[in-house]
Formats: sequence, structure tokens, C-alpha cells
Amino acid sequence: MSSRPPSPVECQPARTVYGYIRSEQGDESEIDRLHDQLTAHAQAEGLALAEIFVDRSIPPGRIVRPGLTVLLEAVMRSDASGVLVANLDHLSPLPAVRQAIEVEIEVLGARVLTVTPATPSPRPA
Repeated sequence: MSSRPPSPVECQPARTVYGYIRSEQGDESEIDRLHDQLTAHAQAEGLALAEIFVDRSIPPGRIVRPGLTVLLEAVMRSDASGVLVANLDHLSPLPAVRQAIEVEIEVLGARVLTVTPATPSPRPA
């Protein structure tokens, strides 16, 4: 029986991430579906999903949100490498608000990860 050393990928611990869901309507079945989607994606990518934070009935223009605030505090206290969202609209569909939240996350040493790849904005012809 031969013993081979583990590959570098096998030696690396899973990167810790936190999930985030923002729901304008607070639809619990949609939140459950998104929770399952984030969990499945994290498992498929070898990420350690520590916790998923949810903001219900939050308008897209609000930057200060209860769930987001607790998420940012958790990222600050941990060695989390990212915040996982289904798509960037969960931060906000408004570009200025989304960018402000992304900057907050990056300042804490993490980055935003998405289940659905971001689509580039169409360029004017």
C-alpha cells in the first residue's frame, strides 16, 4: 500500500464565508429556496458556510440594515474570506448602494462571491 502526500488542495482548509439574503417582500418560501441555493453552492465550491444572514422587507435603497449590520460585525470578528449572495441584487439593484456595501465588505478583508455570475452592463453603441 503506497501512501502519497496530500495535494496542496487537500491540505488547505475550506475558506469560511457568510451568506446574505435581502428580501423586499419577506417571502419565506423564496428565502428558504435562496438559503438552499447558497448552501448547495458553498458545498459544491468547497466553502465553509458559517451562517446565512437575512434581511426581510428591506427596500433596495437602504444601506443600514439589521441583518447586514450583524453580517459585517461577524466578518470583522472572523477570518471569513467572503460574503456569498445569490446575485449582486441581494446587496442592492441600485449601483451606488451596491458599491457602498461591496466597499464595506472589502474594507473588512472579505470579498463578495455570487452563485450567479455577474452579467456585464451593456455598453452603449
